[in-house]
Amino acid sequence: MSFFFLPIIIASVFYFLLPLTGAFSVRRGWRSFRKQISDAWLCRELSYSDPGRSRDGFAGNYRFIGDLQAIQNESSVWLNNGSISVKAELEDVKIYLLPTFRTMETEDRIEKNEDLLPQEMPKKLNWERVYSLAQGTGFLLSGAVYLDNGNPVFCQTPEHPLLVIIYDGKRDTILRRSVWCGRQLNEYWNALTPPSLLAGSFSLFVLAYVFFRRPDMRMFSIFILLLSMVPVMPILPPGLFFYSVYKRLWKSGRLLRGERDLLRLPLRFFCNGEKSGCLIKKCGTTREALDLFPKAKVRSCAVIPDAALMSSECTVFLSENETDKKKSDPLFENLIIPGDPESLSAACRRRARLMEVLAITSFGFAIIINSVIIYFILIWFL
Repeated sequence: MSFFFLPIIIASVFYFLLPLTGAFSVRRGWRSFRKQISDAWLCRELSYSDPGRSRDGFAGNYRFIGDLQAIQNESSVWLNNGSISVKAELEDVKIYLLPTFRTMETEDRIEKNEDLLPQEMPKKLNWERVYSLAQGTGFLLSGAVYLDNGNPVFCQTPEHPLLVIIYDGKRDTILRRSVWCGRQLNEYWNALTPPSLLAGSFSLFVLAYVFFRRPDMRMFSIFILLLSMVPVMPILPPGLFFYSVYKRLWKSGRLLRGERDLLRLPLRFFCNGEKSGCLIKKCGTTREALDLFPKAKVRSCAVIPDAALMSSECTVFLSENETDKKKSDPLFENLIIPGDPESLSAACRRRARLMEVLAITSFGFAIIINSVIIYFILIWFL
């Protein structure tokens, strides 16, 4: 009788275990990417006044934002930011291509992430698969720098993975765009999912055919056939309605997770003592802060009602050198957050989890409803 558990085991492995393994892997990978881009902000920007090298030529970990000057060979590029040229060795390095976005010229001082930032992931590929780049293409590098005959060279090492981002648009949008987009659209749908679903469905279909040859196993065969159709059930009517609800809810959860990470960014940069020259201010309402700090923008989120946005008590994150004539850090953000960032990010996280639970529930309804309908159809015809 152990064969009765065989279809359950096949469905569990190919429909759940393998896709969920891939889901945890991609979520961990994008979490690492977001950490790398936030760590890049904390690194010192590379300049001619870099520290002396050690015995092995290692100069330290730096950040560099510049434009492509030339591709020297299959794995080396030269970049320039207007004051210094650097070389980067990109053999076997993962490259992230930020998606394009709507112009932010129309954005006022209240950020509109959902409207302006793309709802897609950065493309991740090996440098060897980047076939052509125009001169002047924007690069962000962060990682280990070595000195080769006095010239700074970015190199990847096992201890210091090299972060390379290719972007378009303004430099001061890189951090915000990377943190917002740097997450899977749907973790369940990853590289393992299509072959796993196909293999599981085909295996169950063959198993159903085998048992159909035995008249006493007719109902069991129909059950196996139902399991083989699970991958396509959500996109069939009438379950398609619940599938569309699932997609909207999952998208809402993803947007809330993006808002959570953006709200926590200034806490990481300013509150841990790693970044100097910064100030945190508690100052009245958002409306008052907009008048006091003309260079700051409001970072809001879905958990703040529109009616309460301007009247909320706010926290302001500023640079001490805000009024200086020095060149501003392109990754620096002067922000006004209406409320406590910790509390707001926690609220976004809770609502995101609620959206994900509701999305999974709606997805389950789509499968259950269509399963019942298909079951009676199979009973009728078979």
